[in-house]
Amino acid sequence: MKIWTVAGVALLGAMTVPVEARDKAPVNCDLGGTRIRSLPDPATGRSYDIEVTLPEDYEAKPARRYPVLYYADGGHLSDGSTCLTKEPRRQEALRLVRALHREGKLSEEPILVGLSYAKGEGFAASRARDYTPVADKPGYGGAEAYQLYLKQTVIAFIEKTYRADVQRRLYWGHSYGGLLGARVLLTEPGLFQSYILGSPSFWFADHAILAMAAKYAKANRDLKANVLIYVGGDEIRRYDPGRRGDTQDMVGDVRRFEKQLKSRGFPGLTIRSLVVPGRNHRTTIPPGFSWAVTSALGDRAVQSR
Repeated sequence: MKIWTVAGVALLGAMTVPVEARDKAPVNCDLGGTRIRSLPDPATGRSYDIEVTLPEDYEAKPARRYPVLYYADGGHLSDGSTCLTKEPRRQEALRLVRALHREGKLSEEPILVGLSYAKGEGFAASRARDYTPVADKPGYGGAEAYQLYLKQTVIAFIEKTYRADVQRRLYWGHSYGGLLGARVLLTEPGLFQSYILGSPSFWFADHAILAMAAKYAKANRDLKANVLIYVGGDEIRRYDPGRRGDTQDMVGDVRRFEKQLKSRGFPGLTIRSLVVPGRNHRTTIPPGFSWAVTSALGDRAVQSR
């Protein structure tokens, strides 16, 4: 079984003015070429950072517009004044994308936009609220509000500030982040052209996302998107001593989700999945994401030039 999920592409702004001069958002710090921007949510009043990493040839090719990959769990600043960070996803995304590009497996390097957590909150509480589609218990179910923030504030800022290709917006989310991506896909599919869903938590709230897929199918005749889903082969129902309980059958959930969407015969939908043998919820990320992003930024990237 093969599934891929891809996410986000953004736009770039004026080409004759240096990036630093165009970007009016507060700059907290620069981490190895990654610019940290503060982008509060005007609707909820919460404060978030985004982490923008430009392609290595961005300044050298001022006429080019680039695909943009928005990714969940982009990290958060522990202390904005000193730039102390805990950002494994940012580092992993940058490392994998640049390695694939240098190896010739990506036709071009995308702009990377890491989506961080609400400031002043623990990351677990922030992502539990922002990435889940329904409130099955207190502190959950804020994905609708977060999706609006992503569209109206984050994407709008990126496409105003940088030379982003609006036709190649990609999204990548893993675990709860994959669940958020599925929610966007089923409520506003045109927000991204490609969705990369990694080990998505489809089990959440008694598989509420499957009910959302059924509801979408009843109301729509098409679903225009490129969907890439990956999951570890070990992500099946089994006893996990570390968690002192059974794990979810995430492989089975991915198969159900894919089968459900394929059965509708949506003409504009491309959906593929990949089960990575011998990998668990964490170790499936490098091969799964590499497979998905290579697919998303392969032929389409070449054709758009």
